[in-house]
Amino acid sequence: MAQDNEEVRPSRTPVGRSLGFERSLLGVLAIVLLAAGTSALVVGFGLLGRFRAARPVLDPLLEDWISAHRVPFLAAGLVLGAVLIVTGIWWLRRSLRPEGRPDVPLSDESGGSATITSGALADAVRGDAERVAGVSRARARMAGTEQRPHLRLALSLQDGADVRGVWAELDEKVLQRARSALGAERLPTAIHFRLEREAGSRVS
Repeated sequence: MAQDNEEVRPSRTPVGRSLGFERSLLGVLAIVLLAAGTSALVVGFGLLGRFRAARPVLDPLLEDWISAHRVPFLAAGLVLGAVLIVTGIWWLRRSLRPEGRPDVPLSDESGGSATITSGALADAVRGDAERVAGVSRARARMAGTEQRPHLRLALSLQDGADVRGVWAELDEKVLQRARSALGAERLPTAIHFRLEREAGSRVS
């Protein structure tokens, strides 16, 4: 469940690492491969004529051009392969890189500055969240970047806890205090609720 402070609506920002770039790139690649595969099937089954289906994959004129320019073609192929390898390694490292836990810099009108560490802010939020009625345990962590920090909360609720009441108290007290500490109007927050059951209870 995600909250974008002033409006209670889903927010993709704090839920996890931003995957927009990966999704866009994979989407474009999937569309290109799908179009190429569909075109090959259409031509191969003779839907565009038996003559086209019987022709080789590479046009004879293209084969002649490649033969006449073999060295530049091979050089271009090697460069393209190297670029793809470097891009793949960069993409893999970016995907596997641990997500940052940013410290948040603060400044005032007089020119003074300070920094709130991610651990200190997360501990403060966790302590406030555990004092909310109905919450038995809480875990908090910062994520994102210094410019766009966001918060993640995992709350264990007592059996029979009023989820709506917990949500309202979190926003009015815990998150409002965190926003005030950062001097920010918005602090995108992802909240995960886990309902604890009484000891000895069984679910059939």
